[in-house]
Amino acid sequence: MITLAVLGFAGTTIARRSDGELHPPVPVRGAAETFAELRRRGVKVALITDLPHETAEELLGELGWTVGDDSGRRVGAVDALVCADEVAAGRPAPYLVHRAMERTGIRDVRQVLVAGDTLAALETGRASGARFVIGVLTGAARREELAAGPHDAILANVTELIALAVPAAPLRT
Repeated sequence: MITLAVLGFAGTTIARRSDGELHPPVPVRGAAETFAELRRRGVKVALITDLPHETAEELLGELGWTVGDDSGRRVGAVDALVCADEVAAGRPAPYLVHRAMERTGIRDVRQVLVAGDTLAALETGRASGARFVIGVLTGAARREELAAGPHDAILANVTELIALAVPAAPLRT
């Protein structure tokens, strides 16, 4: 059972512009609704990024997203944000994922799903020991690039994570 979804911030949840800039931020279609649905189903959501914390917080604010809203119903709310300037080393080291686990109270890495849009994000997920490592095609890398890295699945959009993280209950007859 997945209890924590760790998602790359830029590319997986906010769109990368062709000029590489993130301002003004544009959410990936369905990202905020995916956070809300995962949280509604009992899966905590953490965003990880190589951006400095101050920049990431600014982008979250511009989007109207929040960290730590515990209602689980607010669209755009996540349980944790972890930035590379808060850990010993950024991607592909596992520390961003492990810090996300600490901040959300998740102890078992086998209950963690990591999703990202770059080879480094996939390597981070695998290095962390996460149960599932998922490539998402809304960001920097093409399918061929992600397929060359460690992954359990490659999805077109972050919205497809809901079915992976919380599979539907079997039908009762």
